[in-house]
Amino acid sequence: MNNALTILWMLMGVAAGTLLPLQNTVNTRLAKGLRSIVLATGVSFAVGTMFLGLVLLALRQHLPWDETFARQPAWIWLGGLFGVSFFTVNIVLMRYFGASITVVLAICGQVIGGLIIDVFGIFDVTRQSLSFGRLASTVLVVIGAILVNMTTHLHTDAHSDANDTARPRIVRRILLPVAGVLGGCLSAAQTTVNGRLGTVLGSPEAASFASFSVGVTCIALFILVTIRSHTHILATAAALPWWAWAGGGVLGALYVLANAIDAPLLGTSLTVSVVLFGQIVGGLTIDHFGLLGLARRPVTTQRVIGAALVLIGIGLTRFAL
Repeated sequence: MNNALTILWMLMGVAAGTLLPLQNTVNTRLAKGLRSIVLATGVSFAVGTMFLGLVLLALRQHLPWDETFARQPAWIWLGGLFGVSFFTVNIVLMRYFGASITVVLAICGQVIGGLIIDVFGIFDVTRQSLSFGRLASTVLVVIGAILVNMTTHLHTDAHSDANDTARPRIVRRILLPVAGVLGGCLSAAQTTVNGRLGTVLGSPEAASFASFSVGVTCIALFILVTIRSHTHILATAAALPWWAWAGGGVLGALYVLANAIDAPLLGTSLTVSVVLFGQIVGGLTIDHFGLLGLARRPVTTQRVIGAALVLIGIGLTRFAL
């Protein structure tokens, strides 16, 4: 693949990353209206599945579903499960640590997971050597992500403080952060698996549809098992704008689709890095201008430096390939 095409796919990854903060904002509005994060996630995945299904119908592709089921390893269908697991871990961490630390843990996991997958050739990817450049780029991306997302005064929420007496501190201070990093690794695994499935099927659109279908099935089963009543939805659903219902699912589908296209072409670690940079750019823009009704969080020198370090890390990742 020549440099021009590489740059094109990298730009697509950056654009996909900018969709994530928008999706999070939309889903947050939906979760607030429905008074349930799980239900909001279910709606988002269901809309994304329907959107990708319509894309497949429009493309009229002949896809080797039967042959793929018969000849490919079972893990090739696990992208949706990885995605749902990543989201579930973030829900738990949000209750204990708040948004900033949760984001940092997830980003660290994504970058580290991408590096591990590429170096050890997990999920049948082409193995890439662990060089000084790769290590340096990973460190820079992680440090940059911390600078962008970490606030000056770190604190956990009241829920976590109240539970310190009920749970060993080691759970909150060690096990939960480790779970957050592992959740980020699952996000990197989702990118790799969906990329492989897209290559096998000859259609990243079909791979994204399969991933969303698995995800929405997992969420539907979880809702059926854990939630007894949904009558409160009727009282709040009418007050929600249309984009709160549809926006998160469509944005999420486009994000997964872009990752499925990029992963086989750029490798997991580079794909994760460029998407991360897009996420940072999108988040900084939304925060600075207070878009979509959010409170303004002006861009600071610290956050700009952090974004620059991420960009430098991406460059090192590219040249270390």
